[in-house]
Amino acid sequence: MGKVAPTPGPTRLSVVIPVYRSAQYIEPCLRAILSQTRPVDEVVLVDDRGDDGSIAMATRILTSADVEHRVVELDRNHGAGYARNAGVRAATGDVIWFFDSDDLADPAFAARMLDALVREDADFASCRTMFVDPVGAALGVAEPRQPRQGAVDGNEFALMLMRGKVKAYPPARLFRRAVLGDAPWDERRAYEDMAATLRIALRADRVALVDEPLLWYRQHPESTSQVTCTHTADVFAMGDEVARLAPELRERNTLSGWGSSWLEGSRNRSLARAFRYREVLIPAAHMAMRAAQANSGDPDIVRSLIAESRRRSSLADVVPLVASGQLRSAAFAVGMAASPSAYARVLRTR
Repeated sequence: MGKVAPTPGPTRLSVVIPVYRSAQYIEPCLRAILSQTRPVDEVVLVDDRGDDGSIAMATRILTSADVEHRVVELDRNHGAGYARNAGVRAATGDVIWFFDSDDLADPAFAARMLDALVREDADFASCRTMFVDPVGAALGVAEPRQPRQGAVDGNEFALMLMRGKVKAYPPARLFRRAVLGDAPWDERRAYEDMAATLRIALRADRVALVDEPLLWYRQHPESTSQVTCTHTADVFAMGDEVARLAPELRERNTLSGWGSSWLEGSRNRSLARAFRYREVLIPAAHMAMRAAQANSGDPDIVRSLIAESRRRSSLADVVPLVASGQLRSAAFAVGMAASPSAYARVLRTR
């Protein structure tokens, strides 16, 4: 890696970390923060009441390292969105890094992201994500390489989110406080980040793109995306919220500039349809089917997830999905309409 240009101005970087039952991960998480080549200015720990000793461990580490920190103690467990919102209200920095207590990061994360944020005069900066296993070994990069360097406007970044070109992981961003407000994250459900990131992007003027995978996202069996439980159904509410936001997106027609309202509406419906299958219906059904095959999870929840995924799928979607190149989603729609049990047997062989 090349030398990182110094970040001008008195930028103060606050790291907000929701902490919930993270005893086995909190030390490497904080070591990743303490190892940043551009030191962070404060750490805000939000005690989401996991009551496993994580907060005590974290405060000992930060006190020993002589890092400015504070603890926000919640009255009970509220979930990641509520905890992040409580943390940002307690933070004193003008730039916020939301970091999860089981994640890791490249030591150059803060330096490179702050440099991009300032250089591009952006509302937030976004990097790519490396998946790592429970012990931190690299598994692969989550997103494709960025087709553009520098910055895009907020609408273009929102389109990238909808197309799956970037992930909605909050720790892969540095946000200027002004673009966040006091409660940017959804507090009512799990899967709190996608619709929230879309809303933030739509009110942003500029988003700096950093092509390097500087966030290291730890995949482990206890993560929300891996466990089939009552919160899994929240993915449907997330999909509904994204669908309500989709009409605000604008796509550029390369022949005539911004398209007509009819053309934009048609493209947004296609975009929302592809998103619904890729990010909502297929993940929910696959998680439930794999839980059933492994005899894990509540059978009633598993059946409910499969039934809801089937209800929201339609054979009427098959032709437009095929026309837009979404062949996996089209096959899913056919399989769910014909026989979810047969589709599950095919899934088991993959």
